[in-house]
Amino acid sequence: MNTPLPCGYASEGQGVTPLAAALESGAMREQGLDVTLAKMGDAHAVVAGLASGAIVFGNLAAPALVLAGAEGRADLVFLAGGVNQQFLVGAPGMTLGALRGRPLGMSHPGDLTDFLGQLTIDRVLGGSGELRSVDGSQSRLQAVLNGEVAATPLSPPTAVQARHLGCPWLYDYAEMGLNFAIGGIAAPRSLTESQPDLVHRFLRGYLEGQRRYKQDRDFGIAIHEKYGETTRSIAEETYDVTHVGFRDFPDPATEGMRMLVDFWKGAGIIPESFDVESVVDSGPIAVVCG
Repeated sequence: MNTPLPCGYASEGQGVTPLAAALESGAMREQGLDVTLAKMGDAHAVVAGLASGAIVFGNLAAPALVLAGAEGRADLVFLAGGVNQQFLVGAPGMTLGALRGRPLGMSHPGDLTDFLGQLTIDRVLGGSGELRSVDGSQSRLQAVLNGEVAATPLSPPTAVQARHLGCPWLYDYAEMGLNFAIGGIAAPRSLTESQPDLVHRFLRGYLEGQRRYKQDRDFGIAIHEKYGETTRSIAEETYDVTHVGFRDFPDPATEGMRMLVDFWKGAGIIPESFDVESVVDSGPIAVVCG
């Protein structure tokens, strides 16, 4: 009999791809796991679900979990890296040079787009700009199109959709080493200590799903279409810009995680005593990858 395993992810988009592929391909069932996957709304909801026990594993970007750890609200660790790539997407006709002093859109305080917005203002725009909270990816795209904000970080498939609507990609966060590097699969630290076999089986299924996604373009496109909640044509372009990004050894302890922690320490958002090692555990993925 398979082990029931409730899991969650933040929202539609690129980040849940390997976990969704592991579910849809049957890779989790092959590990004896009956995985269910719930869309929870945002990364803060995933953190709350993990902390309460409503879900066992969660797929999310790192900032919400880092904040929860720094504030003592949850003892969670990332076990595998992943999540997504991000582009700074501007209004039609916008240029990076013209963006200085203009408002940028983010989802919610303390999430990935908040961090990327802060970082953009500080390191790309020379400290000139402001952040406005305008909710999820589709709301941010509409805010760009209607002029409420001049640009916003977006991930495929929404970033691909935006480009079809005439919105230029002004900056690729790969230039900072942040794509596929700030988050992934997380679980309570206690789970890694009490049920290491379950953790290893889950990670094997996760990696096998990712492998099948990377090897089978049609399967990958179907994953993007379903979990990105988008059209077939946008899903095709999303696959083409995505599939090479997921790492065969997705160590959660990335330079991107260190950049997040160091930047927020410098901004006074988290205490100087906070250590990135308190929210990552590379041990299980190292065991699984051999």
